Parts: sequence; structure tokens; C-alpha cells
Amino acid sequence: MNRIRNHIFPILVGALALAAIGFGIWWYLEGRFWQSTDNAYVEADMAVIAARVTGYVAAVDVTDNQTVTAGQPLVNIVDIDYRAALARAEAQVEQLARARGAAGSRTIAQAGAITEAEASLRAAEAEARRAALDVGRAENLLKQGFATRATVDQRRADAESTAALVAERRAGVAAARAGRDAASADTGGAGAALKAAVAARDAAALDLQDTVIRAPFDGIVGNRTVRQGQFARQGQQMMVVVPVSQAYLVANFKETQIGGMAPGMPVEVRLDAWPDRPLKGRIDSLAPASGSRFSVIPPENATGNFTRIVQRVPVKIVLDRPLPEGVHLTPGISADVRVDLRRQPGE
Repeated sequence: MNRIRNHIFPILVGALALAAIGFGIWWYLEGRFWQSTDNAYVEADMAVIAARVTGYVAAVDVTDNQTVTAGQPLVNIVDIDYRAALARAEAQVEQLARARGAAGSRTIAQAGAITEAEASLRAAEAEARRAALDVGRAENLLKQGFATRATVDQRRADAESTAALVAERRAGVAAARAGRDAASADTGGAGAALKAAVAARDAAALDLQDTVIRAPFDGIVGNRTVRQGQFARQGQQMMVVVPVSQAYLVANFKETQIGGMAPGMPVEVRLDAWPDRPLKGRIDSLAPASGSRFSVIPPENATGNFTRIVQRVPVKIVLDRPLPEGVHLTPGISADVRVDLRRQPGE
């Protein structure tokens, strides 16, 4: 028995030594260049679909886990009230457009009245100048004895009459200009009111358009909570659209592992759901801060009770497409990730 032990023990020691040497050689030649983690998950930029307007749900056009395309109708809100609101807004726009047109016509008419009043003023001023000259001539003739006092008085009366006419014509010009200014102000006010009405009409049109809720991109419907006939409030969550074709991985590496990583480096991924189907990908980017810094309450290390903890940094990984047949990325599933630090981006 002792002889057997004496023979087996050296063999075991030798085997362990060979294994240690083999592992050391492997680690030196290859293993030390790999960084791996099992803290990795599939993620996707999911869109939460919510109601933009308030109302009863007329129809739900999709079911749970249904594939949808961008622009496909998902939910219809009863639109009777929104159609009526749009009709009222369009009528208001039409009414104010007519009001602005009428104000513009009055402005044009007042411009013509100003031209006519100014012409009458010029004629009255010419008549006043002629009457003033007649007074001068009559006074000279009176001095020479060729005219009577009555003639001079008549000429003076004519001059005063034409002067009064000039004043009247000037008042008419001023009134015409005031009318033009008022018409211009009415035109401006009508224009501003029309702009406001157009904005209200456009808002009503958008509200009507928003009664049909559409898919923002290609994806799969999930977490559907909306049902036909229920009352939906603005902002109420109805479902989620998951863009599975654009899913990616987030691997949380230790801070001691990311020193040699760079965007573009090749990655090997094994999903827990398909562990025998290795996938290829590349590093897309490294997070600008560790995961703990993005938590609701970031850790505060400026205290006397400091405990050093290795932090993890999220690394975004995109997979090569197309994926192997039968493999699909479901956000939330786990994965094992390995990065070969020897291979530079693009290799």
C-alpha cells in the first residue's frame, strides 16, 4: 500500500506541475490578453407609447408581442370632438381672413380718399392765392380811382372765403389720413388675429392627427396595458415598442479590466439562452462614468467610513448582423462576454 502511494504521489505531483506549467504558458501567450465578464445583458432603446390627447379608446390595432413597422397604427382615440374643434378653428380662420381683407380694402379706399382730398386742397390753395392777388389789384385800382370801395370789399370777402375753404380742405386731408391710419391699424389687428387663428387651427389639426397613435420605428409590441373602450389621459402609458433589430449588449467590466479597451475592438458573446452559439461583435463605446455614478443616490466617499470597492464600468457592445438562424436578442437576457485586447479595432 505504501509502495502504491509512493508511486502515485509523484505522478500526481508531476501531473499538477504539468497542468500548472500548461496553464501558465496558456495564460502568458493568450489568457492574459482576454478580459471577460458574465455581468452582461441585452438592452434596447425601447419607446414607451403614450397618449398625446385625452379621450376614449376607439380601437387597439395590435396585440401583445406583435411585430410592427414604423408608422403603423397602434391605437385609435375617439376623434369626434377633435374633428369638431378643427372645424371651428377652420371657420374662425375663414372669418378672420375675410375681416382682414375688408380692412385691407378700407385702407386702399382711404388712400384714394387722401389723394382726392389733397387734390381739392391744392385747388383751394390756388383759388386762395388768386383771391389774394385780386385784393391787391383792387386796392391799387382804388388808389388810382378806377375802382370803388365796394369792389375792394368784395375781393376781400372772396379772399376770406377761399381761405376758409383751404382750412376746410386741410381738415379733410387730415381726416382722410386719420381714416387711413385707422384702417391700417384694423388691418394689422386683423392680421394678428388671423395668425393666432391659424396657429389654433394647426394645433387642432395636430390634436386630430394624434388621435391615431403610430409606431415610431420597427419593433415588437410589449407590456400592452391599453384596452378598447377605456378612457386614456394625455401622457398615459399604453404599451412599449422594442426595436429588437437594434438591440445591443451592455457589459459591466471591472475598472481594472478596461485599461486596454477601445471602441472597435472585437468581442465574443455567448448568450445564456444559446450558450452553444457564439456571436461576434465589437465594442461600440465605453460609458463616461461608472455605473454607481448614475444611480439615484451616488456614493459619497468623502467621509471617514471609506471602503474601497472595485467599480464596474458599462461597455456598450454591438453584434455583427445577421445573427445566426434561431437566435434573437431579447432585452434583459444575460450573456458572457470576452474581449481580446491583442486585436486592434478593425482587425
